[in-house]
Amino acid sequence: MKKKTVLAMLVMCMVFSASACSDKSAEKSAPEKTESSAEKTDKAEEKTETKEDTKQEEEKTEVRLVSVSDISKYITVGEYKGLKLNNIVEPVSDPEVDTEIEFRLQDKAEEVKGGTAQSGDQVRVSFTGTIDGKSFEGGSEEDYDLVIGEGAVADGFDEGIVGMKAGETKELNLTFPEDYTQDLAGKAVEFTVTVNAVKEPLSEPTDQWVADNIEGYDNIADYKAGIRSEQEESNEQTAENQVRYAAWTQVIDNCTINEYPETLVEVGKKLYEQQVETYAKYAGMELDAYIESSGLTQEEYQSNMEEYGKNVAAQALVCQAICDKEGFAIGDDDYQKALQDMLTEYGCTEDELIQTYGQDNVEQSIMLNRVSNLILENANVTEVQADSSADSSSDDSGN
Repeated sequence: MKKKTVLAMLVMCMVFSASACSDKSAEKSAPEKTESSAEKTDKAEEKTETKEDTKQEEEKTEVRLVSVSDISKYITVGEYKGLKLNNIVEPVSDPEVDTEIEFRLQDKAEEVKGGTAQSGDQVRVSFTGTIDGKSFEGGSEEDYDLVIGEGAVADGFDEGIVGMKAGETKELNLTFPEDYTQDLAGKAVEFTVTVNAVKEPLSEPTDQWVADNIEGYDNIADYKAGIRSEQEESNEQTAENQVRYAAWTQVIDNCTINEYPETLVEVGKKLYEQQVETYAKYAGMELDAYIESSGLTQEEYQSNMEEYGKNVAAQALVCQAICDKEGFAIGDDDYQKALQDMLTEYGCTEDELIQTYGQDNVEQSIMLNRVSNLILENANVTEVQADSSADSSSDDSGN
């Protein structure tokens, strides 16, 4: 099954400004006067022609990704056709298939009546965590499924469950590690844990078990073949993404940025700041504390932000410059076709798509896809066996 196109497809973050340029002269009304039928006819024809001219002028209105009138001032476009690229698709091994089956069988784990929880078992628990006798955010769960040994809750939590039976309750006195979230790092915590069920994954499914429990399959051999096919498709998609990334990186390197539009740089800097603020929030830290914990000084943080902003500006300029050279425009026939393909793929209307992602993001994604597809269609791509690509893996651009 084909993977869905992701908006803003490439790994690099790109943000463009959309602008429409049009000149409309103000219409002045003529003073009223008595006209002959011939004059009225001439006037009507003239008015029709004027409307037609206005319509044609409006049709020439250009909508661009980057609101820069003279883009050549900022960028000199290099080679973007005839790139040499390596497409390296990782093979799928038997152990990878077996591991995936084991992972999926965890969801098919069967409850063991009277059994004790052991490492690798799936256990359904309810727990309440307190610090100094007070509950804290994220410290309590009901009917929470975990696999003993994966350490999904806290250090020592899984070990404390080992040996417990369904219906048993236990107190666990633990300490959060020093590198935990800022609010909990190094603090002593007490968990009251009740085991609701102990489940064991099926170690070796039979043909009959597969037929009874796995939709679309009658035996274990076909099930393994199906999983292998899914993994191969996933590896092919990963390889394609890597080729697109390598191609785009080459194109960026081949271009010369003469000047960075400050408005685009500021957009990129804002994006960088928003991303770091999001990471800090996930870590439960203030921005300055997160920056410090990352080993950066404020000067280094500002420098990274500036560099990120320039990268975003460079990519925006490159994409727009190639669109200009190729005659790509927002709203043209190919754009409309790409939009319809996207609507079909996402199973929604245009209004729903724009409401979810925003007009600018939809336009950016479509135009970036068009440029990326153009680059790949005109590239020299060599298929490389992954197991013999040790030398080429260090330079998947083919240079």
